[in-house]
Amino acid sequence: MNQNIIKRVAFVALLTNTILAGFKVFVGILFNSMAVLADGIDTSTDILTSTVVLISTKISAKPPDETHPYGHQKSENIGAKIVSFVIFYAGVSLLIESIKRLVTGNYFVITSFIPLLITIVSLIGKTFLFIIEYKTGKKYNSASMLAEALNMRNDILLSTLVFLGVFFNKLGIPWMDPVVGVIMSGIIIKVAFEIFTENVYDLMDGLKPEDMWIYNTIFNSCKECDGVYNPHKVRVRKIGNLYDIDMDIEVSPHLTVSKAHDLTLCLKKKILSKTDRIFDVVIHVEPIGNLEKEPFGLGEKNEKINDDFSNNSINNNPGN
Repeated sequence: MNQNIIKRVAFVALLTNTILAGFKVFVGILFNSMAVLADGIDTSTDILTSTVVLISTKISAKPPDETHPYGHQKSENIGAKIVSFVIFYAGVSLLIESIKRLVTGNYFVITSFIPLLITIVSLIGKTFLFIIEYKTGKKYNSASMLAEALNMRNDILLSTLVFLGVFFNKLGIPWMDPVVGVIMSGIIIKVAFEIFTENVYDLMDGLKPEDMWIYNTIFNSCKECDGVYNPHKVRVRKIGNLYDIDMDIEVSPHLTVSKAHDLTLCLKKKILSKTDRIFDVVIHVEPIGNLEKEPFGLGEKNEKINDDFSNNSINNNPGN
């Protein structure tokens, strides 16, 4: 259901951008406006990015299979990367052309009100797309949709700059048109870098700072299961918008395998009760006092964890 909503929003964006791009490119060429033409080219790239969102969303909806046991959700991150490269290319191209026009003095006074009107229409259309894409991306934690929303936010600013450039051009300041082109290209390049870095974490199995709350959720859950000690080597990664958890715990060495298994079920149930964004929880059981060097993952070496579990010892809680 979520994927269907994302696909519908992406299709609306694709259709709207196609109409806007066609009008802006036509008007920009007809009236020799570098700013309007640049805005049209930028919107043309949005057609490609919306297509990428549609394709990546369709792929991510596929269930796990033999070659992709963790599913296909990361296709959205790959889609967002493609979006960033397309936007970067468009920004650099516009920067080169705008500087060329400024250096050569190849700019014109715009006499018609049509370029001004098309920038207003573009501003309204882009604002509409940003609102629906941002809300949808946030609600369903879609990386590619959020990347597209950031691009729309960028386009709102660009359309505003284009409006100002055309407006000042009509007041008799023709060089404002390519100047706006230079400013626009700089903003486009900046957004491309933001989208690129935004998705580095997920593709490298890392977590953004705003995702670190999941560790507190895990450790608090451990304290709610009597007999679970020293959670360590806790590693969390994102698979789409879900968290995949891998961790070790210690239990009394006197427990049967069945009792130890019950503790892992308790812990998993506690974690799942606190959030619906869990892909899987894998728990490895060790006897209390098992000394191992943990080169990765969070655990009792973390100062906060030492405080939380300082009273949990084999003497005070010998297990069953």
